[in-house]
Order: sequence, then C-alpha cells, then structure tokens
Amino acid sequence: QQPLLSDLYYLDRALSPFSEVRQGNIADLLKRELAVLVLSDIGQLGDAEKRLLEPWLERGGVLIRFAGPRLTENTDTLTPVTVRTGGGRQLGGAMSWSQPATLAPFPENSPYFGLAIPNDVTIKQQVLAEPDVNLSAKTWARLNDGTPLVTAEKRGQGWLVLYHTTANTSWANLAISGLFVDLLRRTVDLAQGIAGAEGSEALRPIATLDGFSRLG
Repeated sequence: QQPLLSDLYYLDRALSPFSEVRQGNIADLLKRELAVLVLSDIGQLGDAEKRLLEPWLERGGVLIRFAGPRLTENTDTLTPVTVRTGGGRQLGGAMSWSQPATLAPFPENSPYFGLAIPNDVTIKQQVLAEPDVNLSAKTWARLNDGTPLVTAEKRGQGWLVLYHTTANTSWANLAISGLFVDLLRRTVDLAQGIAGAEGSEALRPIATLDGFSRLG
C-alpha cells in the first residue's frame, strides 16, 4: 500500500539497471531458469519451498535474503549462519548503540573488497548471528563494532547470502546509497547465469576494440 517504502521497490531500482527482474512467489519463479533469487524479510520458509530451493542452490543458484521483523521473530535453517531470534539489535534498544553504526572496511575474503564506503551510510538495526568458529570466514561485511552485516556460505555450486538488515530504509539508509547497488551487483556476479532460450551461439558484438585501441 506504500510502494515507495517497500523492500521490493528499492530492490527493483537497484537491480533493474543490470539484471532482468521478475517478481512472484518462489514456486512460480523457479519454473523458469533463474540465476539469482532475492527474498526480502521472509521469515520461516515452508518445507515445500525449501525442497525447491535447496537443489536449485546446489546446481549454482544464488539466494540473497534480507532481514526484517519476520526473520527476527521466526527463521529457518536456510541461512548462512544461525540467526539469533526473539529481537534484533537496534538503536535505543536493550542491546543498543549510542549512535547509528557505520560499516567497517570490507575484508579481503569478501567479494566487496575494495569498494568505497560512504561516510553517511548508517545502520540502526540488525539481526545478530550466533557465535561460531566459522563466523569470521562467512562474514563479507561488518559494522564498525565487528558484528556481521552480510554473511554468506557456499552451498554446492551456489551461494546463500544474508543481509542482516532490511532492503528498505526502516533499519538503515543503505538502500538509498550507491553502495547498495554496488553490493548487489557484486553478489549477482557470483551467479553462473542462465543459458538463453535461443541456444548457445555467440551474439554479434555492438562494438569491438582491438589491441591498438581501434574501435570497430
């Protein structure tokens, strides 16, 4: 009812410039070839949905999940880390920051390594990951206090990625920053892509550039 506040609005605006974007339920979307699936604040997935998603991940799909009130209260095993439920960490809450948190530099093991972080990107709320010996290796982005903001895990040939904040502006202003587009683009680039319906022939180039910088 308020589309400009919706997770899907921000995701569509961020992904559309470099991806073909379709919306629908999981079962309908997976009836076609699909490289990347984004779930915005879906709480606990049903068994039927998990039975569809798990083999798709194993074959090379990239599943991107975003946190929110539903995930905070009721999660499942289809996350790269164990999520602490029953209330996230928020500005002014019991486990609070004295001011909104900022992002730490991206670690070298992250596909986001090297991206510039704007000073005005701040996080007001996040879901927390339970401590684990592999948590550091699974963390692609952290807040300045070291807590994970993006975690990921390899599942077969695919990737399972969790953003520990929302895809809209209710928990953070990340979604209205250029960094949001860069993060999603690098995550989508992990996908193996899908074969075109017309076969595997190479497309004719629009333009070429040779080794002597001659445009053809």
